[in-house]
Amino acid sequence: MSRPPHLERRGAVYYVRIRLPSTHSQALEIADFRRSLATKDYVIAKRRCIEAARWFHRTVERMARSGLLDREQLEEAARAYFAQLVMDVDQPRELPAEDYQNALAFQIEQTEGEIERQEDHLTAHSYTDGDRIAARAMLKPMGVDFDKLEPNGQIAALSHVARAKRQQMRYLLHGLKTPASRFSPDDELFAQGHGAPVVLETINPAATGPKIIRPELTLANAVTEYNAYLVRTERQGSTRDETARVLRWLQEEIAPETPVAHITHDQMREFRNCLLQLGAGAQGKKLPFRHRLALPGQANLKFVTRQRYWRFTTKFFGWLQAEYRIPNPTKDLPFEGGRNELRQSPEPFSTEELKRFLQTPLFTGYKSHSRMMAEGSSLIRNGYWWSAALMMFTGARAGDIAQLLPSDFRLDDAVPHLIIQPGKLPEGVPKRSKFGPRTHKVPLHPALLELGLKEFVEARAKLHPGKRLLFEISIGKNRMSDGMTKFWSRYLHEFDLFKPGRATHVHRHTMAARLRAAGVTNEDIGAVLGHSDGSVTAGYGGDQGLERKLATLKKLDHGFDVVKALGGSYDPKVHRY
Repeated sequence: MSRPPHLERRGAVYYVRIRLPSTHSQALEIADFRRSLATKDYVIAKRRCIEAARWFHRTVERMARSGLLDREQLEEAARAYFAQLVMDVDQPRELPAEDYQNALAFQIEQTEGEIERQEDHLTAHSYTDGDRIAARAMLKPMGVDFDKLEPNGQIAALSHVARAKRQQMRYLLHGLKTPASRFSPDDELFAQGHGAPVVLETINPAATGPKIIRPELTLANAVTEYNAYLVRTERQGSTRDETARVLRWLQEEIAPETPVAHITHDQMREFRNCLLQLGAGAQGKKLPFRHRLALPGQANLKFVTRQRYWRFTTKFFGWLQAEYRIPNPTKDLPFEGGRNELRQSPEPFSTEELKRFLQTPLFTGYKSHSRMMAEGSSLIRNGYWWSAALMMFTGARAGDIAQLLPSDFRLDDAVPHLIIQPGKLPEGVPKRSKFGPRTHKVPLHPALLELGLKEFVEARAKLHPGKRLLFEISIGKNRMSDGMTKFWSRYLHEFDLFKPGRATHVHRHTMAARLRAAGVTNEDIGAVLGHSDGSVTAGYGGDQGLERKLATLKKLDHGFDVVKALGGSYDPKVHRY
């Protein structure tokens, strides 16, 4: 069978594209009909393309007999619908004063992304169920039943809805970026008589059906409020990132202007089913949500990750229920699976692997600061060197190590220790840690003091006042461990020591494994690492004492002389910072 004339391919997915007759294209302002065939398989695409072409030509014949939706009527409905969207944008919005710039940048990014999505809808004539709900509401005051329109009439109505949404987002973007200047619509459909926002006759979707709880609280508005709430409550950057990602996907499935009270149990069940089908290999790629689903025979994303995405979704709706008394459409929806999936945890270094690690250039001599993976004569114990030493002998998380300030060390106390604690970084952002507002004290292993930690901290405080202790290592915008992870991931790959999850967490797991091998109890290991068993009793009496934690750390045995492997005891004539 030859290739059908209307079959096209965009990326890996096939599309059908058929040009409209001139009479219909002029009336509908659509030059062609284009739809995804939702497959990457050529044989399936050919069959679906032929079926779509037959349907299209039958539809054109019916339209020739029944006529089209009146253009002026459609444009009037679209302008009224846009007026309501403008009113939604003009609702009072509050950004957190303590993190105003980040919250503003996030809103701008979200708005620009929504404009791109609407442009994609218009280009591909591919619309969501939420678009259809909006089209019904838009046409209702005109006495037009969307569901009784011919298919191309429906497409025309949906395209006008998408144009209105796109213009709404451009109006919002204008208000975020240049609120003092006058907004001029760039779509001629909405430019007539538009200076300051014009209040046209509005369409109230609630008037066409059951009363909606808080109809002004759309999905887009709710997502913006929730993301601001996560910033205000200082949730971890990774949590905020992943939540924002999931809620972007949700807005691909359900139109952003849909009142959250209108979101149904069935819609959330469908979204949950899609999360269950997320495929492996799409992480980090800018793909539409539906393109992330695994095809038959392809591997799924790890179940714990898919389950986490669903948990973020349910937390969003749980917050809406608590804040606005809106029914939770995710209630009682289970997320099950993963029973036969192997749960992976970063594998600790074996004794031989740790020896190999300490025989790499950073510890035996490297070329220069910009070539720390190449052998050379430089033995400077810089921030990267000390990041490894601190992780090996404290078991602290990479993000906590990266944020340490010289003032976080108590080197002259009876038990020298460091404190992971809240505060503000020299970069002007607050510290972020899994410990939240709590403090966590870690005694300094004698090996660290032998290696010259006291001298290093004091020298950095004197020579680089107002900087983080390990200032060479960058911190991420949201993940404070970004700089550490990127460096050590590359480093371990370079020397064939990398395994899944190992980048920085390997030292934490190695310490736990070596202490467990020395007969230390999980309670004592957890006290050093900062884990909690979650019991009420564990919360009584405060944190475990430094003396007991130090006694635990002194049982750490890597199976060889690590201080010697690191270059020996600190000698000011040999070791520089």
